Amino acid sequence: MIATESRPERFCDMVMKGGITSGVVYPLAVAKLAERFLFKNIGGTSAGAIAAAATAAAELARDSGGFERLAQLPKFLSANSPDGSGSNLFAFFQPQPRTARLFRICVAGLGGGWKGGLSVCATIVAEFWLSIVIGALPGAAFVALAFRDAHGAFQILCIIVGVLLLVIGALFALTLNLLTLAALTVPENFYGLCSGMTDDFKDTGDEPMPKRGKPLTFWLTEYLNSFVNRRVGEPPLTFGELWGKDPNNPYRIELEMMTTCLTHGRPYRLPFRDDADVRENRFYFCHDEFRRLFPKSVVDWLIEHPRKLNDSSPEARSRREFLRGEGFYPLPDPADLPVVVAVRMSLSFPILLSAVPLYDFDRGRDPKAMKPERCWFSDGGVCSNFPLHFFDSPFPRWPTLSIDLKQMLPGTKQDELEKPQMIPSNEAGIEENWNRFEFDERIDERSPHSPVRSEKSGLRKLTGFAGAFILTMQNWADNTLSRLPGYRDRICAVPLSANEGGLNLNMPSEIINALTARGSAAGVELITRFSIPVTNPKMNWDNHRWIRLRSSLASIDTMFTEIDHACEKPQPGDVNFELWVAETPPKKAPSYPWKPSQQSAALGMIKGVRKIVAECKKVEANVADGSPRPRGELRRRAHI
Repeated sequence: MIATESRPERFCDMVMKGGITSGVVYPLAVAKLAERFLFKNIGGTSAGAIAAAATAAAELARDSGGFERLAQLPKFLSANSPDGSGSNLFAFFQPQPRTARLFRICVAGLGGGWKGGLSVCATIVAEFWLSIVIGALPGAAFVALAFRDAHGAFQILCIIVGVLLLVIGALFALTLNLLTLAALTVPENFYGLCSGMTDDFKDTGDEPMPKRGKPLTFWLTEYLNSFVNRRVGEPPLTFGELWGKDPNNPYRIELEMMTTCLTHGRPYRLPFRDDADVRENRFYFCHDEFRRLFPKSVVDWLIEHPRKLNDSSPEARSRREFLRGEGFYPLPDPADLPVVVAVRMSLSFPILLSAVPLYDFDRGRDPKAMKPERCWFSDGGVCSNFPLHFFDSPFPRWPTLSIDLKQMLPGTKQDELEKPQMIPSNEAGIEENWNRFEFDERIDERSPHSPVRSEKSGLRKLTGFAGAFILTMQNWADNTLSRLPGYRDRICAVPLSANEGGLNLNMPSEIINALTARGSAAGVELITRFSIPVTNPKMNWDNHRWIRLRSSLASIDTMFTEIDHACEKPQPGDVNFELWVAETPPKKAPSYPWKPSQQSAALGMIKGVRKIVAECKKVEANVADGSPRPRGELRRRAHI
């Protein structure tokens, strides 16, 4: 147990990448880092969101064995589920009865290669044999008639035509049945094969649990509650408990994760903020729908803790009563939001796991609407699978450590897979990411630095192009950030082979254990680089701080120069910004008037910026010269 007197003195932040089952890498990495750091800000996406939530809960319970409990998680994940159907990790993904056939087909192909293809074909035949038989009947009848009534060359021709009709009919009936089943069941199951819950677990509280593997959301609720000594039927762990009652507490734990609202076409950061800067906590949930996604204790908590709505007009009160009668409730204030709800919204891998429906009013279309419209929230990795921008600071006070998951080429040696990767110098890691979707590549022992490349067929090139298109839309921001100085040196990449992590839901225990061991090695690598006292003479915490200092000042120099130029040379007819602020009475501003004290402060800021630029011009200094490349830029953007 990590006792109070052995608490580390230094903080760190942590960002973890999504990757479905690849998340087994994180527990031992975090447990290792906890020996040297206190976790201050923790973030992740998808499976990384699960790991982030577990890390935050373990930090909250540090003095009562939180990280020891987290370190035991890989043993549970690799153990057999109670019903013997696979590992506990595999049991997390349990389909609903109507999607079970489609799920079994998808699982059959997890091995990949020709064996996976054969397994998928065999499963399809086993699941849809009746459709295949019905579709093949006309062709079979034609062949039978050919054998009975035709002769000679004409008989041979009729048999060939009959066989073609048999094959085409069987494929047509099979395809029609598959598409019809998918169209009827997947949208009804919230666009997923698995909801994360099952009927035999959704009402389970203190009574004995079913002798089956636990579905994902039920297990996650139970696991997070275990850190605060509660059972699954008791109130869920909330963000407010991580924050504590004192907002100035230096040990306040911040947990954040990404989700994607497909209806709004944009990512959101969870928990939804509701403060002077951002008003995003405006959503409602439907009681009946959430009962299909979360345990009863979680849904009951949400109903009992609606956020406070400030509008007290008769119309607003009437609308609230109407919504309650229809089963719609406001999501809680951020402090009261259960952590498991945010994690589940971040972990909604498309098609595999159901999306999460929330509701909002479209006031632009119908200002007087009484009933909200459904908004679908899917996996956070759709927009940002590796949210490196979390907890970013121009001048960092402590490191923000990041663990990446890197897919290696087939043929990569085992010792290379077991070795975490961090850039060895300031100049490394600047290279672009490559997605060679037109080729198959593998490592050859005779030329490990020149992978063997074979060109794909035309159809596989087309599917590769489509895949690269999707990956680029998903990962462009993450790929761009990961090349920046002050980012690339704090990323530790854990290598993965094709049968490790990702959608390999049925990984055997030896692979799960191997991945968790790599996570522990990644923790050691990050400690070596960023712990105090310095253990690495070149790549260390001081070097990282200096890079961030130089990079941030270079970006600030560019922005200040642009502000000075805009003040110095306005367009004809425009007032100089500095004079405009100085001479415009607060109440006569075009919009958003400020208080006199604000006007004075704003004028002082502009003058200060221009003075800094003038001083730099006077001594012909440009702090951006010689700064690390590629240079970042400071630009206004919406909060994400």
